[in-house]
Amino acid sequence: MLPSTTNSQRFEEFVRPMLEQGLSVRFEARGCSMSPAIRDGEIVEVKPVNLGDLRKNDIVLAKTDSGFRLHRIMMLDSDRDLYVTRGDCGQENDPPVRGAQILGLAWAKEVRIGHRMVRATFRRGQILRSAARAQYLLLKLLRIAAARKTIRAA
Repeated sequence: MLPSTTNSQRFEEFVRPMLEQGLSVRFEARGCSMSPAIRDGEIVEVKPVNLGDLRKNDIVLAKTDSGFRLHRIMMLDSDRDLYVTRGDCGQENDPPVRGAQILGLAWAKEVRIGHRMVRATFRRGQILRSAARAQYLLLKLLRIAAARKTIRAA
């Protein structure tokens, strides 16, 4: 019989050693707490990080008592080793985490531009992320307009 492990345990067993070796990891983000920066189902790339390089508004992967979260840093106090995060959709800050709980820095996500998937970084990829969002909204409007036209013709 195989030992019972949760998805979070398996995720940590895979991700932590890779980040500790200096490798970046890609995974599918789950949940809506970081929308619109990171939507449910988008592919996010996390790279190892030196805690001294972190700054406010960076998005970090942290291991907490309730599991993993990919949230934005709202406050940091490196002298006391405290980092406060919050999801972009959240009204309240998350409980503070220690530096040892931060596994890595989310530095890019994959966005679709036309038929191509491209990497858009969080610190400098605003144009690509905006283009992908505009494309998504335009296609949605076109589908709505086509549906209305079909209803009127009927």
